[in-house]
Amino acid sequence: MALPFRRKNKAAPPPEAKPKGEGGSAAILAARFGVGKSRAGAAPDDDDLTLTDDDGLPAQDVLATRLRRPGRGPDPFPSGSGGKKGKGRVRLSAPVLTASLLVLAGAGTLVWLSLSTHDTAARLEASRLPGDPVPVLLPDGSPRFPDPVAAAGPDQAEPASPADGQTAQAAAPEAPLDPVDMPVTLSPSRNDLLLERLRVGRVPKVAPDGLTSWQYYARAFPQDDKRPRIALVVTGMGQSVTATQEAIARLPGAVSFVFTPTSADPQPLVDEAREKGHEVLLAVPMQPVGYPANDPGANTLLLSQSDEENVRRLETVMASFTGYVGIAPRTDTGSAFLTQRDNLRAVLQQVQRRGLLFLDLWQGQGSRTAEVARELTLPRALGDLQLDRVPSAAGIDAQLAQLEKLAQANGVAVGYVEAQNPVSLDRIAFWAAGLRDRGIVLAPVTAVVNRQADR
Repeated sequence: MALPFRRKNKAAPPPEAKPKGEGGSAAILAARFGVGKSRAGAAPDDDDLTLTDDDGLPAQDVLATRLRRPGRGPDPFPSGSGGKKGKGRVRLSAPVLTASLLVLAGAGTLVWLSLSTHDTAARLEASRLPGDPVPVLLPDGSPRFPDPVAAAGPDQAEPASPADGQTAQAAAPEAPLDPVDMPVTLSPSRNDLLLERLRVGRVPKVAPDGLTSWQYYARAFPQDDKRPRIALVVTGMGQSVTATQEAIARLPGAVSFVFTPTSADPQPLVDEAREKGHEVLLAVPMQPVGYPANDPGANTLLLSQSDEENVRRLETVMASFTGYVGIAPRTDTGSAFLTQRDNLRAVLQQVQRRGLLFLDLWQGQGSRTAEVARELTLPRALGDLQLDRVPSAAGIDAQLAQLEKLAQANGVAVGYVEAQNPVSLDRIAFWAAGLRDRGIVLAPVTAVVNRQADR
């Protein structure tokens, strides 16, 4: 049903100018809805807005059909009539259409959420599980941090499967042990090839094949180690059994011991020290400063005695025990004997002939040890510092710091302490534990032989 709208050219007459009874209530209704009723038999004006039907239906019936409101006039198309049935259309306003679209969109969203709830929960749970690590790279593409599996080491790595065969047994090579921590087993304290029987007992000698005591009884040490070396020597061993055993138990194996043969049988203590890896030297009494008021005891080498007598006394002391690498003078108050070249030379010749080294710990002026040892090509070492000259913790620590400076400056340094001072053992044990971190290695006496400049 087409409902043409036409606008009259003339202005509409005022309501009071219209004839009464024309159109009645239908005209009023049409006017309220913005439509006009065409007059019967009259052509509508162009400016008049009218509502007509192609079949000439009355205005009220047309409006009833438009509004789909039942009871407003007879059905213009009764059943069985041959008239055309109009197709009614409902026009919705913009606010109603917008509201309808919003309702439909919300309903669709709720349906989508209900359908995807299970998948969303599964994704959330998966995100909480650990995944492959994301590498952190430098601008050039190289990794900024090491691979955590490679850095974990063999103990933390995952065990190899049986299919790997011998892969699990191929562990990474361990870092070489520091010489201080090396498990060392020294040679037996007695080798008859290196001993000569004399009237006073067995004394060292050079073996027929040229092997010497200072080499055979030495503690193994890597001679290609480039770090500065410090040799620590503890003197007075054997004078007190308690102090001797405490030093053996507490100090690192690279520390060397000088035994004083005051007891009847020092050999058991010497063997105990060597079992712990300590090199051993023999203390020989020599005429000190202030003799005879200061008398070291029997078999002291004296300037007033002949060379033959001093050699006999030396051999007597040498027969006290076996297993030592060299001899050292007792240094209670310094040694006057070391300042006399002729007397010293006769003694050092015997030391060389017996295949031993000589350790001069006396720091007094005028010692001729380095000079004579060079002439005799005798293996020797020289003491640099007495660490317990001030027998306190602070004093010993200060001397140890100076000893480190000497080692760094010269490559080698030798320090010594007395075994009877328990503070010395405490400070040395603490100091030696951190020596490796400072780039210095603790070495036995045989590892510093002939590495110091003459004095």
